[in-house]
Order: sequence, then C-alpha cells, then structure tokens
Amino acid sequence: MGQKPDTSGSAPRRVIVLGGGLAGLSASRALVERGYGVTLIEKRPFLGGRAFSFQDQQAGVQVDNGQHVFLGCCTYYIDFLEALGVTEHAFLQDTLRTEVIRNGKRGVLFSTPWLGPLHLLPSFLLYPHLSLRDKLLAAYGLARAKLTDRARQAGALDRETLYQWLRRHHQSERAIDYLWNLIVLPTLNDHVRDVSADMGLMVFQEGLLKGPKDATVGFSRIGLTELTGAPAGRFLQEHGATVETGKSVEALQFEDGSVAGVRLSDGALLHADAYVSALPYDVFLSLLPADVAGDGFFAKAAGLTSSPIVGVHLWYDRPIMEQDFVAFLDSPVQWVFNKSRIQGSNDAGQQYVCVSVSGAWDYIDMPKDQLRELFAREMQTLFPRAREAKIDRFLVVKQPQATFRSIPGASVHRPSQRTPIANLFLAGDWTATGWPSTMEGAVRSGVFAAEALDSGA
Repeated sequence: MGQKPDTSGSAPRRVIVLGGGLAGLSASRALVERGYGVTLIEKRPFLGGRAFSFQDQQAGVQVDNGQHVFLGCCTYYIDFLEALGVTEHAFLQDTLRTEVIRNGKRGVLFSTPWLGPLHLLPSFLLYPHLSLRDKLLAAYGLARAKLTDRARQAGALDRETLYQWLRRHHQSERAIDYLWNLIVLPTLNDHVRDVSADMGLMVFQEGLLKGPKDATVGFSRIGLTELTGAPAGRFLQEHGATVETGKSVEALQFEDGSVAGVRLSDGALLHADAYVSALPYDVFLSLLPADVAGDGFFAKAAGLTSSPIVGVHLWYDRPIMEQDFVAFLDSPVQWVFNKSRIQGSNDAGQQYVCVSVSGAWDYIDMPKDQLRELFAREMQTLFPRAREAKIDRFLVVKQPQATFRSIPGASVHRPSQRTPIANLFLAGDWTATGWPSTMEGAVRSGVFAAEALDSGA
C-alpha cells in the first residue's frame, strides 16, 4: 500500500475504505466481491461503528450500545447478514405482532397476511387507543400516504413536517400521537412534529403499507459486534482484504485535483487508486483541505444535525415481563425489550430488559441517579411484577449523536456517493440513500458507493 496510485488509465483495483461501521463494511464487501483489493481503516479496535456491543463485566453478558431493530423491508441489511452467514443469530417475525399499551389498556398491531396490502386492517379496526372517528380519519390518512407519489412531490414534502401533512389530511391529535408517532419516533429517532413529510411517509410506504412481510420486526439474538462486526472482518480477510483496526485517519492528501493518499495518525501514508470515506460527516469534513471542504458539494453536509438515543438497561432478580418487546404510549418508557428472552438466557431466574428511548433530548443530560429513579418507578407502574422485584444492576448507555435528523430541508445536505473528486466516494447513512439514519440506510450507502466506484472504473 506504500506505492503510488495507478495513473495509467486502467481500471482502479486498489481501494482504501475509511471507517469500519456498517457503511464501510458494506462498501468493502461489495468491492471485494467485484474483485477490488481493499484496505479498511478503523480507528477503534473493533468493527461495527454505531452498531456494536460490549461485555458488561458485572452482569456477565454482551450489552448493545443501543437496541437496534430492523424490518422485513430492510432487504439490503438482511442480504448483508446472509452474506456474512449470521442469519441464524438474528430473529425476524413471520408476521407482524406488536403489543401497544396505554394506561394499562392493551392493544395489538398485527398482520393478516392473506389481505396483502390491507394486512393491518383487522388489527387497526380493533386498536383500542383510537375512537371510531379517529380510525376513520386515520384510514383516510393511511390511504393518502400510500397513494402519495413521493418522487414527484419530493421538494414540497421535504419542506413541510409530517405533522403539517397529517393535519392537512384531517388527522386528529390523538391519531397523530397514538398511531403515527408510535411508528415515526423509533424509526426516525425524532418526533412526528419535527420530521419531514417525505421521510415520514417513506417509513409508512416501505414498512407498513406495502406488504405483510415488509412490516415484520427483527433483531439480533447476540451482541451486535458478534453479529456483524467480527463476522464482517473475517469475511473481508477471507476475500483478500486488509483490515486495519486501532488506526485513525489524520488527513486526506490531494494532488492535481485527486486524492493522492491517506495520512494516518502514526505518520504512515497509504496510497490507492480510489478511496471511499464511510466516516461520520463531521469527521470526514475535518480531514479535507480547507479549499475542498469549502466546496459546495462537501460543505452542505455541515448543515446536518443529530438526535440522541438513551438505552436504559435493568437486571431484575425475577421475571417482570413475558413479551419479546412491547410499546407504551404516554410514558417516558417508549419500548421495552426482553433481552433475556431475546438472547435465550435464563440466569437463575433473573431477567434483563432494555428500555429504548428515542428522540431523548429530555434524558440525554440527566444524571444516572435521576434516570434510575424515574425509569425504575415507571417500570413498576407499567409492569406490576416489577413492584416486588429488586434491581440487581442498572446501566445507562447514552448516544448524544445517534442519528442524523430527518427534518425538513435535510435532504439538500445529503450528498451523493459520487463526489466531484474522481477517485473519492462517500458512504454513510447520512449520504443520499432515500432512507433515514438506519442500519438499512448505512448498508445501502456502502453498496451504492461501491457501485458508483465500479461504474466509473
């Protein structure tokens, strides 16, 4: 890798990929399968980016940095798992079934597969958290959402919030809070009142209103590093790639309008024919020379903003819940995942659960003691058996910049995978993928970057 790039005019065969998150791993996988020689650089000692796990020494289990969920419509991510040979360690529902509870009243959103695109209709009619009038209006809103041509109306839909779109289409505040936001908040990590109509409608069109299988919920049965990070590293090495972990990039060097090399923090200078940056947008911009970073194509990424997620992990001395997962309305506890059941562990009757809080601005700066008091008390309200249980272990994982925000106008700040620099390509969920900040979006971006590179080779 110390040699200068091939400038003879032949197809580029050596590629350096910066960043070992899902986007970088996806790009590297797609490139090695196309015959490129790949060197992957990751500053941390492990791969996986924002989808990783760590060993909690006190509890003796793998803890994910956040409760990551995928849907049946996440076809690129599912294909990625299949390529790594790890699908046996992931779970995907046969049909959608999600329990939703408000003030002790239980409802279930479930799929009826033989109804095709109308698979949610029976559960929707039985959904107890909306009045008959709310349901009729919501049915109209869902029909309008399904029929909206987002491609033709992209500009207009990106300039207004989903809340504004819903109100224009006669949705009640109750339907917005108890149906639309139930889906939007965990998928876009933001409130229905803040996300763009374009991204909000995309979630419903792709996830709920297309077909029964697209709406199914999936998650990992093992730690995320074990599911994707480590297996992806092995996959790449088995396909001839070089994987360098524990090495950070200090700068991209340019000559004659092209990237000429990558300078690492240890002083090493690496050369290739082409380069793919799969780094966060702020990190990427900091690596560019001032004149390149100031170019309109690159500079627009600085307009992106982020949204936080807080994960509250509790280990009880006895079981308090039976479901794999459950959603709550009108509670700081948004979604609870039964990690003991998901991971197939039954440690002396203990139960490990994770509370996932999206759009967590109210909690990201709250001290651990206050979070424990708040969520332990709320869990006792929501799960009667928790009132008699003892919390053996309490852990909070905060992600201040978990995802970029899909707010109105954000799409103009998302660059394409092909850049004005002929041998520089971009990957990352923040690039223009048509998807929000999700694992699916990250994997898609890597594939798109590899395709852009390969098509110009």
